[in-house]
Amino acid sequence: MYLCGPTVSGRPHLGHGRTTVIWDTFRRYLTWSGFDVRFVSNVTDIEDKIIAKASEEGRSTDEVAARYEALWWQTMAALNVGRPDAEPHATSYVGDMVELVDHLVSSRHAYVGGDGVYFSTESVPGYGLLARQDLDALRVGARVEAEREAGKRSPFDFALWKLAGPGEPAWPSPWGPGRPGWHTECVVMSLDLLGEGFDLHLGGLDLVFPHHENERAQAVAAGKQFSRRWAHNG
Repeated sequence: MYLCGPTVSGRPHLGHGRTTVIWDTFRRYLTWSGFDVRFVSNVTDIEDKIIAKASEEGRSTDEVAARYEALWWQTMAALNVGRPDAEPHATSYVGDMVELVDHLVSSRHAYVGGDGVYFSTESVPGYGLLARQDLDALRVGARVEAEREAGKRSPFDFALWKLAGPGEPAWPSPWGPGRPGWHTECVVMSLDLLGEGFDLHLGGLDLVFPHHENERAQAVAAGKQFSRRWAHNG
């Protein structure tokens, strides 16, 4: 099972504690019940919030990520939450993410916009299925997000690759130096470590849309069988 882990840009808060305790208890119950459990939870160590925190604190993004990741594990230990079997870091998978984005562009599920590469949600049948909501009801929130990102064709489209600004951390790609979008990180890491059709994808209820919906859409567009079941707390 795969749990969306922390973006290490600040101190853990009560909501983080609630989520991790719930899924740690669930994991313990499954193990006690006799299941062979492989539990993966990622660490997002590059993201817009980390870049903003680095600027605020006058540190590098690596220093910020290392500082708050150490605090995260210290806090989880204080809550008696067990460590995952695997803790993939987003920065270790950038090459794989570039490959996925390149595949989505070549298969016309993604396009190059003014400031990066965007996923075309209209290219995937059933987008919105996981959210179980009418897309018109979600369109207002999507419009707000669209105003922040230039180059979108639809307010539901989302960034797969963001071109780097001056002084920002960057990795090479066919579209220019930049960094992966948040929604791309989890889909790549979960499929790599758990394989196609893994049993459970977990997270807080706030992640159903757009994060988990966008993960699922990328996997479908890439021809991958993604998680067979989803579970959310909240």
